[in-house]
Amino acid sequence: MQSAHLREHNLSTLLTALAAASTVDSPTSRAGLAKLTRLTKPTVSKLIEELVGAGLVEEGAPISAGAGRPMVPLTPARGTLLAIGLEIAADHIACLGIDLAGRTLSHHIEYRKVTAGSAEAAIDLAAELVGLVRAEAGDLPTEGVVVAVPGRIAPDDGRVLSAPNLDWTEVPLVSRLLAHPELEGLAVRAQNDNRLSVLTEIDHRPGESFIYLRGSTGIGGAVVLDGALMTGAHGWAGEFGHTVIEPGGAKCRCGRRGCLEAYVSYHALRERAGLDDDVLIEDLVEALSRTSDRTEVIGMIGRSLGLAIANALNVLDLTTVVLSGYLAPIADELEPVIRGTVERHALAAEAGPVRIERSDDYADPALHGAARAALQPVFSAPGAWILGRRSTRARSDGSRA
Repeated sequence: MQSAHLREHNLSTLLTALAAASTVDSPTSRAGLAKLTRLTKPTVSKLIEELVGAGLVEEGAPISAGAGRPMVPLTPARGTLLAIGLEIAADHIACLGIDLAGRTLSHHIEYRKVTAGSAEAAIDLAAELVGLVRAEAGDLPTEGVVVAVPGRIAPDDGRVLSAPNLDWTEVPLVSRLLAHPELEGLAVRAQNDNRLSVLTEIDHRPGESFIYLRGSTGIGGAVVLDGALMTGAHGWAGEFGHTVIEPGGAKCRCGRRGCLEAYVSYHALRERAGLDDDVLIEDLVEALSRTSDRTEVIGMIGRSLGLAIANALNVLDLTTVVLSGYLAPIADELEPVIRGTVERHALAAEAGPVRIERSDDYADPALHGAARAALQPVFSAPGAWILGRRSTRARSDGSRA
């Protein structure tokens, strides 16, 4: 590895390790980072000085730890830059601005139905919310925007190939956003909402392997191996919602039959029970329990999930399943039903108990995951970010001269 590449790699390693340490409220120091990253203390000290000087890392007040030098805690810097997450969902559009430390700088949400006929209006509103967030964040440089969408995204140009719950097909989302002055000149990407949601879970489970299932307007998921998101050849890995649990069964919004999503998504459950479409996702199970026996509701959801999970465990050989979205609050009720189904159908059960766990993520994990993803270029290449900012300052100084 060439020296410039090695330096960038080490800067990224330090900044990423520092952010991970900060998420668990355990301040670390230069010595702590050397231990975490296995870099030499002189290397850590030199690179941290560079990150501090560039405004990417902050030093706190020294903390006495008994004999020896006091520890100088380090954290990602606050107020250095702005990263923006957008979420376009079936019932709302939201925008979140955060800084490198993950602090919320601005947050806006508008509740409205998003359909094929309202795609242009939804994109216009999304751009307007970005403008509001940027204005409220002041003059901070905007690192980028990531848009969370419940569908399949073309990796080359950010087109929404298919988003059944929005009724969107071949919508040029990124190019339409970039046509708005609020996003002119910004780096804009679109990603599947579930791939973004799981990023917050990865932060809480560093280095772990698990299956992630999120109940929302649809049913989505992701596969995490050793702390890294599995993407697949087209970026669609983890589409558990379209696992077939009953061949020839109920019609799914994707046009196929028997998908998991056709049985336990918000739309499927609400429509089958005859509930009004103003029932919030977080209130879904309570609303269902008023029209049917709660045990039956939990049983139907748990058995359907259990079949999809058993098939996934047989292929992936994993032992942990994390439930998110509307599934998280009822995880304890679902666990015995899922476990019973998994034990009947999954080989993994023969090797020991499968862990069915609840996610403790944000109320809106896709939005927070999108903002986190917008920060990723800084964490991946902090040296390039520092050079870019120096170049921007030099041009600015030259124009004022």
